[in-house]
Amino acid sequence: MQTAKAADTTITSFDNGLNRRARNQVMLAGSDQLRQRVAYALSQIMVISDNDSNVSGGQEGSSSYYDMLARNALGNFRTLLMDVTRHPMMGRYLSHYKNRKANTTTGTRPDENYAREVMQLFTIGLYKLNADGTYLLGSDGKPIEVYTNDDITEFARVFTGFTDDSTNNTGTGTGRLDFPSATANYTTPMRMWESQHDTGSKKLLSYASVRKGSLPASQTGLADVQDAIDNLVEHPNTAPFISRLLIQRLITSSPTSAYVGRVAAVFVDNGQGVRGDLLAVTKAILLDTEARATSFIADTTHGKLQEPFLRLTQLLRAFKYNVTAGILPYDFGYNFTEGTMGQFPLAAPSVFNFYTPDYSPAGVISNANLDAPEFQILNSVFSVTMPNAVYNLIQSGAGQFTLNTSDQEALAGTAAQLLDNLDLYLTHGTMSSDTRTAIINAVQKVTTAMVPSGSTLNQTRARLAIYLTALSPDFAILK
Repeated sequence: MQTAKAADTTITSFDNGLNRRARNQVMLAGSDQLRQRVAYALSQIMVISDNDSNVSGGQEGSSSYYDMLARNALGNFRTLLMDVTRHPMMGRYLSHYKNRKANTTTGTRPDENYAREVMQLFTIGLYKLNADGTYLLGSDGKPIEVYTNDDITEFARVFTGFTDDSTNNTGTGTGRLDFPSATANYTTPMRMWESQHDTGSKKLLSYASVRKGSLPASQTGLADVQDAIDNLVEHPNTAPFISRLLIQRLITSSPTSAYVGRVAAVFVDNGQGVRGDLLAVTKAILLDTEARATSFIADTTHGKLQEPFLRLTQLLRAFKYNVTAGILPYDFGYNFTEGTMGQFPLAAPSVFNFYTPDYSPAGVISNANLDAPEFQILNSVFSVTMPNAVYNLIQSGAGQFTLNTSDQEALAGTAAQLLDNLDLYLTHGTMSSDTRTAIINAVQKVTTAMVPSGSTLNQTRARLAIYLTALSPDFAILK
């Protein structure tokens, strides 16, 4: 597995730009693309953001966090959640790093941030779910909340005592009970400082199959955390909640309840009695009938708007991108950023990601009761800046990247052959006749007089065809 953390010893200090380049490199050039794709999906579920100074200032910590997601992407969800909980960047982002137990003298209580989000966003969601992801309704016909503020308070007590990994075992403060002095560690799992962990008994979530609904007093901190993680992973909500989110990120925005149910069943049991096997879950998602059957290509309720970053990476790979040589040159410059695309890996505006899973734009999609999360960032600004960035990439490159369009230029003398090629590379054979006809007509109208200085007729035609295809709904919508 390729990692984003640079092994080059000439880099002694990482800034935010270098971290982004390192992640760009592994996402684009990694030989383990399925793993990278699932890791990217997980980065939008278990979010940290380098737009937060606690993350951007953490040396190579954000790249280490992404590597951790990639390492666990096809592993076990329980291990993933434990590693997410203990990663020092998550600790800093959701503030359970150096989270102290309650102090009756000062009247302080543990920070509840991570306790809230690990339930709401990382495991069980807000409302009780059936096995197929549909809401379990109360007698009033409304969804039933799956946890309360009291539950958040109890879980917050679990996530106390985490601090930097170090060899210093001498506490500070009165009675030497506070966290030891240590060099900030942004990559090694946080260790438990027992003197600041709440050792009282704690109530966890209660459900029919619960293995441990409460924690006894005087357990070690990590034992408390592991039991709490088990309580969340084994909750009946987690399988359908996580399955739906992964389906949305990988296949379709509005999966049927049957699709969610089939994948959730694999999450519960991979066929060998193992819960949370993400390799089996990913296989179930990608090989499901709703992902593979050609009949869904014509189904207007199926598919998803491809997020901008994935459209960018598809263009780069389709046209055999070139990148400047050197240490971590994988820089998009000012062309492709969260300011031009509306997103960038590990740069969400908040822990709620770039878009919410239940977002539905007003109009036809909302009227059909469908979800379309990615449309939440398709606004009047990014509808202009993203096409402009794509144009620059095709014409002259972006940052350290350029495209190799020589194969398309060789076909540009015959517009129909050129469109056959682009249909194969960019729209997977689904380009509509209307789109095809419109682009062919545009290409055929390019004359020698319209060719920019230093270009050829075929190059100009090929670049125009690529640009128009990249802007088409056929390319933007994944079916």
